[in-house]
Parts: sequence; C-alpha cells; structure tokens
Amino acid sequence: MTVAPPAGLAADFELILARAAPLWPRLAGKSLFITGGTGFFGRWLLEALRIANARHALNLRVTVLTRNPAAFGRNAPAILADPAFRFVPGDVRDFAFPTGDFSHVIHAATTSAHETFAGEDPLRKFDTLVVGTRRVLDFAAERGIENLLFTSSGVVYQPLPPPTGGSHTPIPETSLLAPPTHDPASALGQAKRAAEFLCACYAERYGWHLGIARCFSFVGPFLPLDIHYAIGNFIAQALHAERIVVNSDGTALRSYLYAADLVVWLLALLLDGKSGQSCNVGSDAAISIGDLAHLVRELIAPDKAVDILGKAASAVGNPIRNAYIPDITMARNTLGLDVWTDLSTAIRSTARHAANQMTDDDSKEGQQ
Repeated sequence: MTVAPPAGLAADFELILARAAPLWPRLAGKSLFITGGTGFFGRWLLEALRIANARHALNLRVTVLTRNPAAFGRNAPAILADPAFRFVPGDVRDFAFPTGDFSHVIHAATTSAHETFAGEDPLRKFDTLVVGTRRVLDFAAERGIENLLFTSSGVVYQPLPPPTGGSHTPIPETSLLAPPTHDPASALGQAKRAAEFLCACYAERYGWHLGIARCFSFVGPFLPLDIHYAIGNFIAQALHAERIVVNSDGTALRSYLYAADLVVWLLALLLDGKSGQSCNVGSDAAISIGDLAHLVRELIAPDKAVDILGKAASAVGNPIRNAYIPDITMARNTLGLDVWTDLSTAIRSTARHAANQMTDDDSKEGQQ
C-alpha cells in the first residue's frame, strides 16, 4: 500500500525511507506515544511514520498528545485521517493517560517557539518542560515501554564567546560547561538539563533504552518563517519583503541540518546507540549570519539587497549565542549519521514549499 507524501516533498521522503531502511522492521507491530508531535520536528516524524507504515505494512500504531488536534488536522489532514494515528487532546503537564499498550515514547514537547519569542515567563517555561517530562515518564513507567527518545537541545551548553578570526570550536557532548543558573533567560537550558536527568533516572530504574538528542538548528518545509529564527526570517524576506535585513553585525555563527536528515537521526537515536548517552543532532558546517543572509538572497531573490544594520546582539527568551555549532563526531562514528543535504538545497526546498503553500492558501481563499 502506498500513501501520498506532502506535496512537493516526495523525493525527501523517499530518501528518509531509504536511509532508515534498517530501522523500519524494528518498528513493526509497535505502538508509539509522541508528545510535541504537531510541531516542526513532529510533523516531519509523523509524515515519515505514516508513509513507512503504509509502504512496509508495519502495523504501527501512533498516539499523539497535542493541545489542539483540530488545528493540526487543518494543516495535515492526511495524518489526522489515517486510522493508524490517534490524537489525544491535553497539556503535557497534566494529560490523562491514554489507554492501550505502548512500546516506544518520543518526548518532544516543550514550550512553543511562538511562546518563547513572545517573552514567555521563565518559570512557566521551566515548569512546562520539567513537570511535563515527569508526567510523560510516569506514563511510560505505567505502560512498561521499551524505548524512550527525549529531544533535548544544544542550549544545555554554556554560550560560547564570540568567534575570533572566523574560527570556532564545535561543542562536543563531553562539554561540562552549562548555562549560568543566575540568568532567567537560561530557563530552557536549565529545564532541558533537568529533564535529561529525569529521563536518565527513570531509564535506569525501569530498564528502558534511552536516547537523548541534543538538537541544534534546523531548516526545512514546515519551519515557521514568522518567528525569531534567522534563516526563516531571511527566507520570508527574500520571498515577500523589499530587502533582507540582518539586525546584528552578522558575525555570529550557526549551522543547519535539513529536516529530512533530522528524521533519520531521531529514529536512529530512538532505536540504536548507547542507552543514556546524549548525542548532538545538527550540522557542523558553520556559516555566519551575514553570509547566510547573502546565501539566501543569492538562491531566492538575487535582485534584493541585504542590509546589515550592525545593532548590538540581542536575544528573546534565550541567552545570546555567538557560536552555536555542534560537534557531531559521535553521531558519525557510532550511528553512521551525516549531514546528507547541503545548506543551499535545504534553503531552496524550504523557500519553494513556503511559496507553494502561500499559493495554495490564496487559491483556497479565492474559492470561498
């Protein structure tokens, strides 16, 4: 049986199916519980699971916790309508435990990016993640699961000093540098660290295989372009604005893993790797924010200007990070993972999908 992938993304999902080929049989007959399944990460995971389930007759069952199933269904009706998927409404901090047996849990719920960049209260941010993680772990313990994947973040590491002479040092998993506890802006990093600790405690007590994915920066279709992500802002401006604007001096360094690659990484960490070992997830191909803006312009809107305003660096909801690049040696050497999609291809795909979505939305409005 075959099912259609999201429009324009057939090639991406064929690559996901191929690269994760050894993993699919290990999910046959399994039952997954997923939190955060309706965000950027979740949308890609659910689409991949939907397609693989049909292609390989996995008899997979997926239960997704979300605050608003109807809203997600408007954007992803094929997933909502798939009988292998069940959506249960609830808040991760106090959700009612779904009925049934479960073998695997992917815990990706956190405060939304919109909430973070709207200046969410740090205590609420901390509670959502820590209290929510404890609730998910209690559920997993009651259901006797086998595997747990927790999507942590690169914000568990202390912000690095500004790069000198264009050089930078990628952050390894062995780094003991943590964000400062006296800074409320570090709430997400503190909460992710606490959640990692909770996951490790439960995994040891109940004998689960635990994967911890320390996720950095990503790009791809379904990425929100209207919030405080530099790459999303630049793509949106290249498509719709008169010019591309870099508010800072453009010297901060970032790197971006494409969403289709991300799916394979997350599935591998769910099923493989050393249990309890944190693993960086991202690209190690660094690019300055200024160069990123020029690359987006070159690929999408070569006639538009790039303005670098040179304002003092600022951050909303997180500490300022002058360099945010993971060392991914562990993922390469132990799991055979890699950055398969180059940044230019990832940017083009994201922009093309965003433009097509706007065309589709305009067409629907015209029919109303």
